[in-house]
This record gives sequence, C-alpha cells and structure tokens, in this order.
Amino acid sequence: MPETPLTLAQIQSCVEALPALPQAVREVMQALERDDISVDRCVHLIEQDPALAARTLRVANSAFYGMPGRVARIGDAVTLLGLRAVSGVLLAVSLGSRLDTSRCIGFSYRSAWRHGMATALAARLLAPRLALDADEAFVAGLLHDIGKLVLAAHFPQAGAQALALARSADVPDLQAEQAALGLDHARIGAELATHWRFPPAVSRAVLHHHAPADSADDMVCRLAGLIQLADALAHALDLADDPDEAVPTLDPALWQALSLPEDEALALLAQVERGVEETCRALAV
Repeated sequence: MPETPLTLAQIQSCVEALPALPQAVREVMQALERDDISVDRCVHLIEQDPALAARTLRVANSAFYGMPGRVARIGDAVTLLGLRAVSGVLLAVSLGSRLDTSRCIGFSYRSAWRHGMATALAARLLAPRLALDADEAFVAGLLHDIGKLVLAAHFPQAGAQALALARSADVPDLQAEQAALGLDHARIGAELATHWRFPPAVSRAVLHHHAPADSADDMVCRLAGLIQLADALAHALDLADDPDEAVPTLDPALWQALSLPEDEALALLAQVERGVEETCRALAV
C-alpha cells in the first residue's frame, strides 16, 4: 500500500483552488472551446496584457519559426503559431509563475518545462503524418506531464517521495507514483486539463499518454499514441538536462505507423532540438 496515499478528491480540490490565470489566457481557452472562435477578440485580449504579449512575440520571433525579428504584431504571431499553440505556451508560462515547486526535493521546474516543450514540438511536427490536428497535438504534448508540477507544488513531500522511489528502484515515474501515492501524474494532469476546459480529446490524451490502448475512442487513442511517441523522442534527445534521463518503453507499432524514413527522423530530431533551445531562450526558461 502507498505510504502517503493521495485521493482523487484531494487532487480535485487542489486543482479547483489553483490561482486564477490571466484574463487573456482564460478567455482564449474559452474561445477555443466554442465553435465561434473570434481570433480578433483573442488577439485583443493578449495585446491588453503586456507581459503575455511580449512572450508571444518573443516565441514567434525565434528562429525556429523562420521569422526572426520580423513579427511585430500579435495578430501575425497568432497566424504563424496557431491560436491553440499560443494558448498552450501562455498557459504553461502563466502556470509556472503560479506554482512554487521549490519545496519538492529532486524536482526541477526548468527540466520539466524543457521536456514539455520538446514533447509539444515533436508532437506538432509528427501530427500531420497521423492525420491529427497539429495545434491540438502541441497543446497535449505541452500538458502531458503537467500533473508532475501540481504534485511538486501542492504535495511536495509526496512528490519527492515518488521521485526518490523512481530513482532508487530504477522504475518509471508513473510506476513510482502509483506505488508511493496511489495516483499518478497522468490522472492529475487530466483533471487539470478538464478543469481549465481544454478540449476533451486533450485531457483524455494526457490521461492515456502512457497507455494509449486503454482509450476506447480511436481518435483519443491516436492522439495519446502520438504524445507517447513524442515523449519518447523528447527523452531520447535529453534536452531536460536531467542526470537520470531514461527513454521510456515504446510500442514499436507506434513508430511503424509513422512510416518515417531515417533521414526524415534525424531531421525532425534536429528541428525539435533547435526549437526547444530557441523557444526556451525566447521565454527565458
């Protein structure tokens, strides 16, 4: 039995009590939930928050997107990045400023952020090969491990216990969390994505990204499979500067489904690596 069990009710209560996000982020996410998305309204909201506007422009002007120094307007940045991708980046940045993970021994916010961005970029680049929405894949990739941040910030002792178990027993984080806490970061992340009203497919992909076949929905299964694959690629690149980095087990069928030639795979890895460095530099992470 877990030494420090957590209940779903505790997690839900914690999620509901999280500090409010900036109005621009909240309204952009709400707009994305509806069919009547007004890009102009979303652009206006981002423009009204100087800090968010500056971060959006810095990302759009990173060399990764091929327009260094040439994107001066938020509208152009949204067109270039995609509204879902913009909302995901703004959400992750806003969340990072609202969650204090410093009390969780063994947890690195910088490593978590870099890994999340690497997974998001890989998912976005691979999504077209699986006929999936690239922006939705980006957001699911960015949020796939968000449950780890909630654990580190709000249950630091429990989170540290799970991290210590993963390292001492040389087992995946998910397995260590289930053994030590009774819950895992995928379940916690899904609760958070649902609370913030991301599309159901995103929250369910976060829930199932370690076991895509557990989803009975074919589209969710494919999106979760994409995130599992992107997660493995991100770990393989070792961009998080984590001394305990390990590549998780990957279902060979996922890779085969991509039919990605070796030269294209190598080019994609290089693109992800460059994108992480430039995006993190733009956001000062």
